[in-house]
Amino acid sequence: MQKAHGTGVVSFLQAGARGAAAYALCPAALALSACAPAAGSPPAAAPPSSAQAEGAAPPSAAQAAPALLDIATARVVDLTHPITPEMPLYPGNKPYASETLSTVEKDAYYSSRFSMDEHAGTHVDASAHFKAGAPTVEQIAPEQLVGSAAVVDVTAKVAASPDHQVTVDDLRGWEARHGALGARHIVLIRTGWGARWSDPAKYLNQDAQGVMHFPGVSVEASRYLRERGVRCVGIDTLSTDPGPSQSFDQHKAFLGAGGYHIENLANLEQLPEAGAVVVVAPLPLTRGSGAPARVLALVPASGVAGKSARGRAPAAPGARAPAGGERAHGTRPLATRGSRVARGGRR
Repeated sequence: MQKAHGTGVVSFLQAGARGAAAYALCPAALALSACAPAAGSPPAAAPPSSAQAEGAAPPSAAQAAPALLDIATARVVDLTHPITPEMPLYPGNKPYASETLSTVEKDAYYSSRFSMDEHAGTHVDASAHFKAGAPTVEQIAPEQLVGSAAVVDVTAKVAASPDHQVTVDDLRGWEARHGALGARHIVLIRTGWGARWSDPAKYLNQDAQGVMHFPGVSVEASRYLRERGVRCVGIDTLSTDPGPSQSFDQHKAFLGAGGYHIENLANLEQLPEAGAVVVVAPLPLTRGSGAPARVLALVPASGVAGKSARGRAPAAPGARAPAGGERAHGTRPLATRGSRVARGGRR
């Protein structure tokens, strides 16, 4: 990870109003890569002409118009599950373990050593997870780890069928309300499955034959997203492949085409369908096929997205914006001085 890349977003957050003048920001406010790739980084794949396929919503002037994100009042939603020895694991993975090395009482400082699998807890899958020679987790460009959240809600369909696979029509439904998906987006699939996290048996949902049943993303939807240059798909389940899958076709389709995944996300019900900014921070493990990650979302203080080309984006089902100084569970106010930051159109 190059220092110049890795420190850009942090410096911006710390600088507040000074950062607003120092950076030319984009639709995701902090998604600096949507403006221009950092020096020495390969450009993000551009959506081909098929991005305007029949049924897809075209971008519009209204979408490109500047919006405002007040970073001083934005809510920060933690999309990360705590790492514990009891958390749900993919079959075959070993539980998290920790060993105390020193204590404040005895040694004047506290420290410990831990061990866990790369693909446990809230974590990132790098392209190398399913494609030999592809980038490993520490090689994911920092600007690719920040982007505009596109929250695709399929909770009703999952309630009817736990094996639901997100379809192209599900994605087009989001586009009909908010405009075309593109390279600036991190697509988050909200299935409602995260509510089962505290009960590993319910989270894996294995039948009598040991086959898991939970929702995922279809191969067709994965290809649709990569055709549009979408860099990342995240989901609130154990895997982006549906539970019964034994061939991992979705992983092969999306990771093999250069994208990355986030799995086991938390608190997606606290996000609007559009308008939030996602920051993904995986451990930069050398030659890692993936890594545990802290994932945060910056949400406008109103709790809802700004107006899109087709009107105002709805808040998450059943969610309400905190009133006054009230704070929703899993959120933090952004403790950074700053002024309103303009979000410009994509370059």
